[in-house]
Amino acid sequence: MPIQRAKPRLVDLDQTPLTSITSSNLPTGSCLQVVHRNYNPLISSTTQTFTDITNFNVTITPTSASNKVFLMLAVSWSHNGHCSLRITRKIGSASAAVLANSVGDQELGSNRIAATLHGYRYTTNNLHYDQRHDSINILDTPNTTEAVIYQLQGANPHSAGYSFTINRQVGDDDQNYSARVRSSFSAMEIKG
Repeated sequence: MPIQRAKPRLVDLDQTPLTSITSSNLPTGSCLQVVHRNYNPLISSTTQTFTDITNFNVTITPTSASNKVFLMLAVSWSHNGHCSLRITRKIGSASAAVLANSVGDQELGSNRIAATLHGYRYTTNNLHYDQRHDSINILDTPNTTEAVIYQLQGANPHSAGYSFTINRQVGDDDQNYSARVRSSFSAMEIKG
């Protein structure tokens, strides 16, 4: 005789069968939605001021102002000289601003850069074939139910002679020691 398993039913506390699960049925800390950007374009920049990296962003609309957003950034980049990346946040029609809990803000002084990621490569050696794979996780509290855009920006603030690249090496020869890679950016709404 074959083994049979009884199919369990989801029931409410009053023993009424549940026909659906809503976010109100889930405990604090539950993931309510995920937005993901698989980022493939090849980017190269010598900008000295922080500039949006085209389409390297995620947009999420929280279902409750008490919920949080968990960000996961994974970026494959290369650079020569000093280069920095940072995340901005734009809520609804407001202007974008640096996401405060994504950058270092200790002892900035008058010259240091508040950045999410920073790198330095000495420009006269062969490290321009090196590719970094950096990631960071951030828990944000946007306190809104409007659309929130998280955007990656990049800059070479020290010198216009420096550059950074996304998804390829600075030294981009068409050789078997050069590679093409991908980056990603994800946002998860977490029930508060």
